[in-house]
Amino acid sequence: MKDNEYKPKQLLTKREKEVFELLVQDKTTKEIAQELFISEKTVRNHISNAMHTN
Repeated sequence: MKDNEYKPKQLLTKREKEVFELLVQDKTTKEIAQELFISEKTVRNHISNAMHTN
């Protein structure tokens, strides 16, 4: 890829996508945290960050 070619910015990080994939499966923040080996606060932070992405 040439330097001047357009490369779109990802809207969500890989982890944010993982969190949302589990959310749409009706998982709780506690279940998501356990499955991804992160804290519930980190899950909530990923959700919040994704919601504020422009």
